[in-house]
Amino acid sequence: MADELASRLSEEMNGDTEVSSCYKGAFLAVARRLQSLQRGEKHHPRSKAEELASEIFAGAEKHGYRGAWVGGFDYALTRLIQRVPVKMVQKGVWKEEFRFWVYVQTGGALERAAMTTNAEGGDDDWVSDALVAVLTDVKDEYKRRVNTAYEAVQIRKSGDCYTTPYRTEIVDVKDDMKKVIGYTEIMKEFGSPRRDRRADRE
Repeated sequence: MADELASRLSEEMNGDTEVSSCYKGAFLAVARRLQSLQRGEKHHPRSKAEELASEIFAGAEKHGYRGAWVGGFDYALTRLIQRVPVKMVQKGVWKEEFRFWVYVQTGGALERAAMTTNAEGGDDDWVSDALVAVLTDVKDEYKRRVNTAYEAVQIRKSGDCYTTPYRTEIVDVKDDMKKVIGYTEIMKEFGSPRRDRRADRE
């Protein structure tokens, strides 16, 4: 499915910001197929998205309870939004797998797919609730696991744009040899010294 989406982006769309439209259609196709399968509707998959949904659903049936597919749905989308950027770099369309615009377009597609799924669902529809929760969770985890690390690196490179009295601040994490191996956030209280290279330059 990642190959299919990357090919569409490269050959039919503009190759960059259209990733949100491409993603949203794919997310909704998988979600709608899962919904129909949970209702007991059977038909031959008509797309890679429907094939993926059918595979997720079939793999979950062994657990013997309704809604067992939600974990597979979460995992599949999480892997998909990482694989498409890899394919785009391999094709030479993107220079990097991740930039802020990639995060924005991906997060927006997940959020809008969740809103559409919510609008299409009924008032007492546990399947729609599950689909909305998964789409939202994938978006939240993408921000927590990927964009947060990206932002930490950018803060270290260019300085922090937050100078409020209460804030988090990026600090180095070092190994036993005093080599920086990563970053973490600490909570700063009112009146604590500010480390803001950007503000110093201004």
